[in-house]
Amino acid sequence: MPQDNQDREIDIYRKYQDIIAPYIIELEVRDSEFPIEILNEIRAIFTHLSRYKIQNSQEDLSAAEGHLKRAMLDCYKYLCISIAISLHQFREQYKDVDLHLVDNGKFLPKLDQLERDAQKAFGEAKKTEIANNDDDQQKILYEDAYNAYHNVEEHIKVSQDGVLFASVHTKKANKINTVAIVVTVISIIITIIAIIAAVA
Repeated sequence: MPQDNQDREIDIYRKYQDIIAPYIIELEVRDSEFPIEILNEIRAIFTHLSRYKIQNSQEDLSAAEGHLKRAMLDCYKYLCISIAISLHQFREQYKDVDLHLVDNGKFLPKLDQLERDAQKAFGEAKKTEIANNDDDQQKILYEDAYNAYHNVEEHIKVSQDGVLFASVHTKKANKINTVAIVVTVISIIITIIAIIAAVA
């Protein structure tokens, strides 16, 4: 077996072990499953690798490399989608919380900017995929999009204490406002009753 072919084969195993396998675990932890598309690409990788080993077929080695690239691309793509969904859920969960209270007002503008950056990066990757550009370029763009979405999640994690503080503070403020409204309504009713009693 030529040395360059052996290096190519080792590179496939290394990328599977170092990139695809950890991302599969992350997807399983996040979503309790991972997409069938990735499973199909992994099956194709090892089908072609086994043919290459048995038949010494160069075409199968190249095909395994192609499926490896698409498997990595799919990992990045589905992780972006998973993180985007969790960000939507975060915003829904805290929609009634004044997030301007977090980090002296710096948290929310940065969150908005980071999310816009991630959405833009994901959009650029999707455009490249639709244009059917080469897998290497798509992988780079989807990896950039994944890193951008990861930055959004990290920003939230770092600010978690502030988010919880804002949540508690907002709930207290809402209770105080409710009590104030009730007291105001009661005092208006008492005033009206007093006026009616005085007129009568």
